[in-house]
Order: sequence, then structure tokens, then C-alpha cells
Amino acid sequence: MKHVAAVILMLLCFPLFAETIDGDTMQEIMQLSDQSKVPREIANAVMYEESRYKPYAMSHTTKEGYFSCGLFQLYLKPENIDWLLKKFWNKPVYEFDIFDPIDNATVALKYLNWLYAWKGNWYEALIFYNCGKSEENASKSAKEYARKITGKM
Repeated sequence: MKHVAAVILMLLCFPLFAETIDGDTMQEIMQLSDQSKVPREIANAVMYEESRYKPYAMSHTTKEGYFSCGLFQLYLKPENIDWLLKKFWNKPVYEFDIFDPIDNATVALKYLNWLYAWKGNWYEALIFYNCGKSEENASKSAKEYARKITGKM
């Protein structure tokens, strides 16, 4: 019976998780990208790679027991998300909705701009965005992720 209930719940929720952003939302995110000084190509490629444009996307749980959510896959480890919101969210924290594509993009794009300023180039900024490590300590997949995205510029 538990399995039947799980399947029914999954079928009811599937449309929500399969939904992608619409054109108006994409345009608003591209404007946020311009305001954050993140090239549109980078913003678009990160959204695609992270969530396939699905605002309700969720990653698998990491070894640490956390996961990433939303359009730009913000990592929900408490010290990570707390720092991101404190630094890049200019409203009360309770107003932030990780599954709202505009809220998620606002924080992610400001963070990407900050990483670019810190690292000095998009390749290294994207490696850090992907895995939280510098290039010399990053996995092969994190480097491939950054190459794929910077190759679209």
C-alpha cells in the first residue's frame, strides 16, 4: 500500500517537477543577469546545466547529507545557504523561496558575479560554483562543467 501511495503522489507531483520556466521568466532572469554583470550566455548555460530550466529541480543528496535546489541549484548546507542569503539577498530571509526562479536567480547571479571578481575568470569561477573548490582541487567533472559553460560564450 505504501508503494501505491508513493506512486500516486509522484504522478500528482510530476507535472510540477517537470515544468520549465516560461519566456517571461527567462527574460526577467536575463535582465537580472545584465544587472549582475553575468554574461547572458553564462546565466543561460548554468541554468541549463544545473536544472534544465526546471525551478523545482533537486539534486541527489551529497555525502554530507545535503542537496541543491532550484533553477541554479543552490546548495542547502546551512552554512552555505545562510552565507549566500546574508551576502546576496537584500530582503528578509523569510521572503526567500528557493523554488521561485527569480529569487533563486537573484542570489545565484550575484554569487556568480562575486566569484568572477574573486577568481578573475569565468572558468575558475564556474569550477568553484560547481563544487566549492579551486581548480587544483576540483574533480574532472567540475572542470568539464566549467569548460562546457565557458565554451558557450
